[in-house]
Amino acid sequence: MSPEDGLIVKELKNKHVGTEEKQGYFVGLFVHNNHLCVCTSTGDLSYTPLDAKETCTITNLGSNLEIMRNHPVQTHIFAIGGKDQDLRVYNIEELLKDKEFEVTDAAGPQKNTSTHKKKSTKNTGLIFQAKNVKNDFLDLQQPVWIHDLQFMNKEATKIVVSTHYHQFRLYDTKAGRRPVINAEIGKHPIKVLSVGKDFNHVLFADTMGTVGTIDIRTGKRAAQYKGFTGACTALATAPQPEFEEENNNSKEQFVISTSLDRFLRIHETSTVYRNIVEKNYLKQRLTCLLVDQDFVYPLPKSSEEEEDDEDLWESMEVVDDRKRKRHG
Repeated sequence: MSPEDGLIVKELKNKHVGTEEKQGYFVGLFVHNNHLCVCTSTGDLSYTPLDAKETCTITNLGSNLEIMRNHPVQTHIFAIGGKDQDLRVYNIEELLKDKEFEVTDAAGPQKNTSTHKKKSTKNTGLIFQAKNVKNDFLDLQQPVWIHDLQFMNKEATKIVVSTHYHQFRLYDTKAGRRPVINAEIGKHPIKVLSVGKDFNHVLFADTMGTVGTIDIRTGKRAAQYKGFTGACTALATAPQPEFEEENNNSKEQFVISTSLDRFLRIHETSTVYRNIVEKNYLKQRLTCLLVDQDFVYPLPKSSEEEEDDEDLWESMEVVDDRKRKRHG
């Protein structure tokens, strides 16, 4: 889609997405090496050249997926999660290498098929696989249902997830497979996660219109944003923090959100009140939000420029229009 006029300039067909029983919906996409990587809720992962007309499925990662997100800097790394699908992190480049091996070196008639068994697609290119938290006091397995996730450091070793059971979890792949922080936030499913003012804070939103900030170092709430009458569907910080910037607090930042009540809201973050500075009705129930970091809105003229324009007009000679005399 063109960002200037909104026209669709390229369209790809995916046979795994639709309204039929065995079809699903998109849960994530990103671009890597001029290829579009797309994942569906049924687990079908495609890696397609941007000039193609139809997506090319390379593997299946398992059913009931809810989210797939890649690392913003290391674009070859992505993570997935969903219902009964705990956090897994993959390397798309390693996954493609194994796929090429299966195609070019498949077991032929002169090869021993017992030594060329098909590998598990879930383990292909796998970097990290989370382990569920310990069983509860009845020794029952804790349910897993991930709704959203975010990478929180440049090395892609710190990942936060939100669950259907109002849990916030922080994983450190260097520390172990279980989450280093497992905290309950509120009483409702947490559907949205977004990077906050820096990479020590994350924005969250649940299904009942609660929006706030979590300090990932403690797992506790650090702020709350009010004024929502519908569940928040998307969150973003503007300007967004970057991994290259060590101090991201020098710029004034805002929290932008869309919700089911059809309003776009902008909250300030410079005071403890988190006041709404802008609120616009958008007529549609928006489900996604993207911030253009490079666009600069043209500022109005300053008072000095306006005074210069007035002086220029005053210095000009006045020309009187001569009216024709009416003949009586």
